Order: sequence, then structure tokens, then C-alpha cells
Amino acid sequence: MLQNLKELQKEDLRKEVLALKADGYRFVTATCVDLGDGRFDIIYHFDKDYQLTNIRVTIVAEEKVPSISDIYFAAVFVENEIKDLFGIEFENLLIDYEGKFMITEELESPMRKKPAVKVKKGE
Repeated sequence: MLQNLKELQKEDLRKEVLALKADGYRFVTATCVDLGDGRFDIIYHFDKDYQLTNIRVTIVAEEKVPSISDIYFAAVFVENEIKDLFGIEFENLLIDYEGKFMITEELESPMRKKPAVKVKKGE
């Protein structure tokens, strides 16, 4: 279980991140989890005085997430990574590698779970 976790709607993400920055927190990274049902968790990790604070935003696959790269420039890299690996779009990303930050055009979001295929007995 993740400690110091705050769950937010994507519409509240930037306001919360701005408040954390004003309070002296540094951006550590963000992680993405494919929940397997068309939803994704994006968890943003922040540090202040060796204490982590985490923000979780849950979205559906087609939703765009507001970028925090204009608040914390380092987010450019992890947001592009999430875009490449999971196919999630970010709004107003300062530098957008257009899905070519880590992968080539031949690959399709390699970390996104594929729909389960049921196999009949005897096949």
C-alpha cells in the first residue's frame, strides 16, 4: 500500500501540483499502471525533507491528462515515456516527442495490456 497518497480527479491535478511546488516539494517521477479494464493510474511522486507524497489520478484510455511539465520541467521526460509506453496523451506537454521518445513507429504502446483471449479446451 502506498503511503501519503492523495487521489484526485485529473481536473484538480495542476492546482495540487502548483500547491506542492509552492510548499517546497520537488518532483521525483511519475508511474503508470494499466489496470487492465481500460483504466490507468498515473501516480505522481514528490519529495520534501525525505518524505514522499503521492498523487494518484485514474483515467480511461482515451482521456488526455494535463501535463505538469510547465510546473516541473523534468516531467517532460516521464510524461513522454508514459505516452510512448502506454499510449496516454498529455495536454500542453512542453516538449512532445509525438510517441517517438523511446520507441519507433512500428511498436504500439508496449506496456498497454492486450485484451484477454479465451482459449477453448482442446485447442
